[in-house]
Amino acid sequence: MTDTSDPTEAPALIRADIAAGRLAEGEARARRVLNVFPGHYPVLLALGEILERTGRSDEAVPVYDAAIATHPGSGRAFTRRAVILLRRQWGSPPAPHRSAGPRVMCSSLGANGRFANQLLQYAMTRLYAEDHGLTAEIPDWIGRDLFGRDDPLPGAPLPELSENDADISGALSGRVPRDLAGRDLWGYFQKDSRDFAGHRDRFRRLFTPRPPLAALTGAWMVKLDLQGRSLVALHLRRGDFVKSRAWIAPEEWYLAWLAALWPRLVNPLLYVATDDPATVAAFKDYAPVTAAVLGPALPGVEFYCDFHILTQATHLAISNSSFSFVAAMLNERAVAFARPDQQVRGLVAFDPWAAPVTLPQDPRVTEGEMMARQLLDAVPNHVPALMELAAILEATGREDEAVGVYDRAIAANPGAALPVERRAALLAKRSYS
Repeated sequence: MTDTSDPTEAPALIRADIAAGRLAEGEARARRVLNVFPGHYPVLLALGEILERTGRSDEAVPVYDAAIATHPGSGRAFTRRAVILLRRQWGSPPAPHRSAGPRVMCSSLGANGRFANQLLQYAMTRLYAEDHGLTAEIPDWIGRDLFGRDDPLPGAPLPELSENDADISGALSGRVPRDLAGRDLWGYFQKDSRDFAGHRDRFRRLFTPRPPLAALTGAWMVKLDLQGRSLVALHLRRGDFVKSRAWIAPEEWYLAWLAALWPRLVNPLLYVATDDPATVAAFKDYAPVTAAVLGPALPGVEFYCDFHILTQATHLAISNSSFSFVAAMLNERAVAFARPDQQVRGLVAFDPWAAPVTLPQDPRVTEGEMMARQLLDAVPNHVPALMELAAILEATGREDEAVGVYDRAIAANPGAALPVERRAALLAKRSYS
């Protein structure tokens, strides 16, 4: 048996052990590698699978936790951890029914993205199958536990069809003629929600909580005690967005939206959904409620309380995230939806059934700008960061914004000459242009 701690060779060797049924050898090899490379994501996944296959699911949970810590966006580790913990609490979900007739599948569901990505992938596959008389084959995933989905497991492999090569979403809406029968669909299916809009009622029914979850969601709503109140909900995603340097809207945008909205409401209640409790302090003037007051988190899907409350709000401000966008799609109560927009530098109204699921980063926004803004979120009067940001704004043609940032630098350090000089030079340049 060849042994190695080489991080590039180890995953293939361990996978070969699994495929050949050499689970003890695969486990030993994985543990040797992890002794040297404790955060090796593919090896952590393989070890988790071996532990599950050998009846040690409880031991697999901390392994998947380690994989998630290494790669917060991990779909497979997220899914396997969730199903283990949910089934520990609720038992097995409904058994998959038998596949029959022509098929379509999404074999990557559960591995390609986390919760909201999986909902979109499931809806795309299932709704297309229903429309065209096909059987949708779906891997094991948390939708079986949360929503009672009992689709057949994937049978014999089908040729993959990627959304990068074909307009799969357009095939669902009928924008393009495309036969997806006999294909294994791959993608995120979040370019534009218009492709789901003609199926909105069926889309929502797919994700109706099964009884044990419905009991919990009902208890959460009772605790909120919304009688005669307007529920305003915000989603502030940080967590993996910080690590991946995805663009993050500052709290100030949400505060400005609240300041304009709040006086128009009767007895409003603010709920803040976030993976970073430190963000809640910015909203203290609104006496916000969080999931922490509604009871213990549901093991495996600790986020689900936040997700459910977002679906129940009458006024909802999301982040640039599929998590809260899909919650908005499922929300039948809201009278107003808002989302962050980098070009406007604030929240703008949107229709969750007629918009891109996530907005691309403004091409003018560089990594340097993102880092400067993140530092200023934490230290608003950090003069070097203000000067760096102002220079970037000037260089990218956003001179009005640059003037405002120079003003902030001057206010933060009135004795500094450089901000005054650069502001004056910018104004002079603009007056002659």
